Amino acid sequence: MRPEQLSVESLQAFVAVVDTGAFSAAAERLHLTQPAISKRIQSLEATLERPLFERQGRRVRPTEVAERLLPEAREILARLRAIEQQVADLDQVVRGRIRLATSHHIALHRLPAPLSAMREHYPGLDLELAFMDSEAGIEAVMHGDADLALATLPEDLPKGTEAHTIWTDHLVPMVARNRADATPRDTLRRLHDWPAILPPADSTTRRQIDQALTTQGLHPIAAQESPYLEVIRMMIAAGLGIGFLPRTMATDDLAILDWPGAPVTRQLGWVRHADRYRSQSVKATILLLEEGR
Repeated sequence: MRPEQLSVESLQAFVAVVDTGAFSAAAERLHLTQPAISKRIQSLEATLERPLFERQGRRVRPTEVAERLLPEAREILARLRAIEQQVADLDQVVRGRIRLATSHHIALHRLPAPLSAMREHYPGLDLELAFMDSEAGIEAVMHGDADLALATLPEDLPKGTEAHTIWTDHLVPMVARNRADATPRDTLRRLHDWPAILPPADSTTRRQIDQALTTQGLHPIAAQESPYLEVIRMMIAAGLGIGFLPRTMATDDLAILDWPGAPVTRQLGWVRHADRYRSQSVKATILLLEEGR
């Protein structure tokens, strides 16, 4: 192996191909042509004298060598970004690029005001938004692919992360208003008899809903699942079943049901890697988010 030939560009291309599973998608992410991505991967493979990907049609799968290289490549890129940001912070001006991973729900319902304030107060700050589920956003922070994640906070955060609650969602059972009178008035009976429309089983929100249902002796099987609360709201409004949504999402076509148990809540907030450099940009972003709650 000839380490002197390793380049930042080849490592960026490598990580992008692993994350997207395809050279074409990696090229789109990095705003490059597919031949440029291929050339960088070929250069890295030549340096390492090992193949990094197995071609499977239009998709690629990392080899064992690639799996071993991946965490080191992420760490190298994260350290380089930290160095660049530390230099930019020398003049105490908030500028540079911040990569923010956020769920669609938070982006739609919580971010408009903070983003507007960010653009007004810090015109030199380049904000890169990536939309993904909360669990994926936290993982992106751990991998160094995001500076901050705005997510539903799990009860047990991954080791090495720090987080802070900004918003609290109160989850309540809802049904379509035009179906509310056609079902039993007892909420637990409705939850037992009606199809449940729920977030995916591996999500933090679903686990919190399941815990609340379990305390009431209920174990519904989801008739429909979606990671997007807006889609769940649409399916409930269409009369396809019953589900839990943040109270703030209630509209005229939905009826909120009484919940006999303890309040069902979830905490939303920011997550960052505890050991990474906290740049002026990250500090300013956190402050605006917390002030705009």
